[in-house]
Amino acid sequence: MGIIKGNATLSRYRVKGDLPDGFKDFLDRRIRQFAFRDIENNSEELSVGWVSIHDFMDTGFAYAAYALDPYVALGLRVDKRQVGGAMLKKYHRLELKKAYAAGEGRKLSRMEREELKEKARLDLLSRIPPATKFYELVWDTNSGEVWLSAAAHAVRELAEDIFKRTFELELMPIIPWHLAQEAAGSLTAKRALDEASPWSLRQEEA
Repeated sequence: MGIIKGNATLSRYRVKGDLPDGFKDFLDRRIRQFAFRDIENNSEELSVGWVSIHDFMDTGFAYAAYALDPYVALGLRVDKRQVGGAMLKKYHRLELKKAYAAGEGRKLSRMEREELKEKARLDLLSRIPPATKFYELVWDTNSGEVWLSAAAHAVRELAEDIFKRTFELELMPIIPWHLAQEAAGSLTAKRALDEASPWSLRQEEA
């Protein structure tokens, strides 16, 4: 489930940095530059890029549909393929068997064994379809806040990285401490927050 429809697990950020001059043209150019690239027909392990927030197959961004002034609404698609350890071991052994037969039992060097292992890995990658994950990202360009429909550390890292490469701006996580500081308001309340310590509900034994 996501931001556009249904319930969502959210990570919140503030954007660090200033928007460049000619931001709308910059936005369109950079989103297209970092649009998702399909890896279905090659052996690449990972592809991360922008897609329509309404359709993870759409990388055309017709009519700049991502622009909902003052919001920028994008989908983040992550395609990943992975070779399991047991499978790689099996096909590596098959490659070794073929190499021994061709070399009439000649002992292979460590480098040769590693090369055969890499050959087996790349061959498997070319045959395994990538798994697709899709996340939503909404950026309020007025307030400088960003909402990402994910909380997993690995996903946040991918989102933070591609956001920085795309827009040349950094995402700074908003944590409960920051929200508490904003809500505190007065200097006295902020000082009390600074001096606060965790409260345990566990009853101490006498």
